[in-house]
Amino acid sequence: MYRMLILCSVMACLAAVPVPAQDSVDASRRNAIVQAIEKAAPAVVSINVVETRAEVPPLFRDFYEFFDLPSPRQRVQNRRIDSVGSGFIIDREGHILTNYHVLEEASGIASVTLPDGRDLKAAIVGVDPRTDLALLQAEGAGLPFAALGESDDLYIGEWVIAIGNPFGPLISDPQPTVSVGVVSAKNRRLSPSIGNGARLYQNMIQTDAAINPGNSGGPLVNAQGQVIGVNTMIFSQSGGSVGLGFAIPIDRARRVVAELQRFGRRRDPWAGFKVEDIAGLRPDFARQQGITIDHGCLVVNILRDCPAYAAGLRPGDVIIGIAGQEVLRSSDIDFAIWDHFVGDALSLEIDRQGERKTLTFVLEELSR
Repeated sequence: MYRMLILCSVMACLAAVPVPAQDSVDASRRNAIVQAIEKAAPAVVSINVVETRAEVPPLFRDFYEFFDLPSPRQRVQNRRIDSVGSGFIIDREGHILTNYHVLEEASGIASVTLPDGRDLKAAIVGVDPRTDLALLQAEGAGLPFAALGESDDLYIGEWVIAIGNPFGPLISDPQPTVSVGVVSAKNRRLSPSIGNGARLYQNMIQTDAAINPGNSGGPLVNAQGQVIGVNTMIFSQSGGSVGLGFAIPIDRARRVVAELQRFGRRRDPWAGFKVEDIAGLRPDFARQQGITIDHGCLVVNILRDCPAYAAGLRPGDVIIGIAGQEVLRSSDIDFAIWDHFVGDALSLEIDRQGERKTLTFVLEELSR
């Protein structure tokens, strides 16, 4: 009994011994953000692309411009321009995910550079201009890769990290740059004018983590070190980050990757009908068609062998909702279809001369 009392006293004294302050500081320094960066950053690569532009030599250009003469073709020379974008390795096979616009003007990929300094050859597996995503494959073994997370359960205000290679050749160091912020908003639907209406910049992740030129294609990472988005664009009047960055959700990117790996391209989902905006119709024409609402899109043409016709959609119907989202203009329908994939079920809410109906059909592939 006496020995037991002594043992308990010793243990109590040991428990009361304070942890050295330096140990506490060191532990606080390696917080969740630091550990997340350590997990994801080794898989972030610089994509070194080559763009060749046809230009007239300065001497000849000045001469022909002075006399307002067309430039002769035989005097045009090609000039090589090297530029850098970002990407990240997503699996053991060396597949690299990036933005399509990183490669859009490129005449070739010179190499990809890992943070450890290795330069690897890489080839394009496939691209999808509409979702602004591209998939490459690097040649190499034992490559680090980033874990992909989920983007449909993000919290507004949770910590995120943007990793990439801003300003490319201006920083001659293969190590990526990181910036930290929060999820500012989810499901941001950007104006159809962004990307000239040809890019699916809808349901984007907004963050105030600094994203700068050259960051495009890099990962947006959560506090667990998982990729939840592909850094894509900023809103800025100066060209630098002002805390308005946007990333493509990784849930969409994952499905695009699956298409590119299987088919080498993103299959075009097809519905088979054309519409016009109600807001653009003449009032007398709208009355003649029995249209009783002031928003949505009028179905003006539909093929009989398309999936939407089989589901009951007819000319004269007004589409007021698609996939659970309100339809105000035709681009809302285009974007909703682009955001889905061949084989997905898509719902339409329609108004047929005052009667509301919901139709559902399965998207098919557009024949080539």
